[in-house]
Formats: sequence, C-alpha cells, structure tokens
Amino acid sequence: MNIFITGNPGCGKSTLIQKILAEISDKKISGFITPEIRVRGQRQGFKIIDLASKEEEIMASLNLNRGPGVSRYRVNVKGIDFIIDKFMKSYEDSQCVIIDEIGMMEFFSRKFREAIKQVLISDKVVMATLSRKFVKKYKDKGQIFFLTRDNFDEIYNRILAKIRDLSPTVLVSAGIKKNFNGEKLDVD
Repeated sequence: MNIFITGNPGCGKSTLIQKILAEISDKKISGFITPEIRVRGQRQGFKIIDLASKEEEIMASLNLNRGPGVSRYRVNVKGIDFIIDKFMKSYEDSQCVIIDEIGMMEFFSRKFREAIKQVLISDKVVMATLSRKFVKKYKDKGQIFFLTRDNFDEIYNRILAKIRDLSPTVLVSAGIKKNFNGEKLDVD
C-alpha cells in the first residue's frame, strides 16, 4: 500500500510524517527523512537521514560548490547515494517504509530513482511525501493526500486509520506479524 502526502511548501508534510512515525515507532521502519539545516533561523540546506542506522549526510546546501543546482542549493548526489545504500540494507526487514521526500533534489540520484521504483512495487506499507511536481508521475501508484494547514488533523487521522485498518492478509504479506494496534495477526 502506497500513501503519498503532497501540498505546498510549509504545509506540514514532514511534520505529518514525524507525527505518524511516533505512532508506529514500535514497528520495523526503514526509510529516510530530509530535515532542514537552519543557522540562526535561516535555512541553509537539507540533511538526509537513514531511519534505521541514523546515519546522515548533507543532501543539499547553500555552501556546496559542486553538484547539480535546485533553486539556491547545490545537491550532494554522493551523500544521497550513501544514505540510499544504508536504506536498502534495512529495507527488506522492514514493515513500513517512510520516504521524506520524493522531490527534485533526490531525483538527481540514480540510486534514489531505482530504490523508489523497487519500494513502490513492494507489498510493504509505504508513506512518502511528494513534491507537487511529481503528483502526475505517481498518481496511479497509490493514494495521494493533499495536505494544507487547515486539513492537517483530518489527513493525519485518515492516514492513521488507513494504516490501522489494513487487512491481516495485506499486513502479513508485508511481513507484519501484528496489526498496528499490537494484536497478533492470524491469517489462514
């Protein structure tokens, strides 16, 4: 099952992912997040952090001299590749995959693009934030939720309910032995 969260910059996509992560923290989770790097309140770039190993790299920065450019930032493709390698090592054993985000910076990495293809055809529960530029590309690959500041709580509750209401067959095929309420699954 693929769940995509999209919306305008600053609407809370990453915050929503963090809040859902807190609710399912007892599960085997793989994936990565891309938090902002801020210095004195000013965004200077983005990190990319592997959720399983906690290893991190600079994904993009105002201070990099090399790499493809997105807006004012230079992208560290080698750093993205390093974290994708870490992610793929933990991916097979995970119950749920978190991708924050599928966007322009990440797409400069061939390893990233290949990993996304593999993850989205898997039986795993996948939650990904999605740049609005990629909505058309991924609209047939899962359910897309359009997040705004006004509907944050509604979308959060809908996604959490969707995850918790997964049928036992779907969960077991994804390698999940208990439902998201902690009850053992019994599938014949």
